[in-house]
Amino acid sequence: MGTFKTFIDSKGIKNEDLVHVSNSREAWGNAGRKLLAKRVAKRRGEDKDKKYAELNLAKPTAGRGVSLHQVEAAIEGKPQPRKVRSKLFKAVNEVLKAKKQGEVTDFKLLFEGTTVQKGKAPKAAKAAAAKK
Repeated sequence: MGTFKTFIDSKGIKNEDLVHVSNSREAWGNAGRKLLAKRVAKRRGEDKDKKYAELNLAKPTAGRGVSLHQVEAAIEGKPQPRKVRSKLFKAVNEVLKAKKQGEVTDFKLLFEGTTVQKGKAPKAAKAAAAKK
């Protein structure tokens, strides 16, 4: 299998622990909810023409954690998107911190040998490829 599986097995980390830690870590906080509410009010209110940057409304960073299916796919060595791998990396470090073990410092060591799942090409790239 892959490096991720051997690391998880050697540290005794359960798949369910990774899912739980990731979901609690990535959950919306009060600040994120308030920011989302302000962005919705902007879209529905009088400020429709203004941009978010003009109103100092940053994009919220939290969202959802990884699922058990994603953790199992990473253990099997299947390609994972960049965001899923970074959420797994953060969750592994949180679990290791709770176990009072040393954290993983290099992202690439944890996912060495696995490929990145590529997303869809941007529309501009598709249009340029169609012209050729």
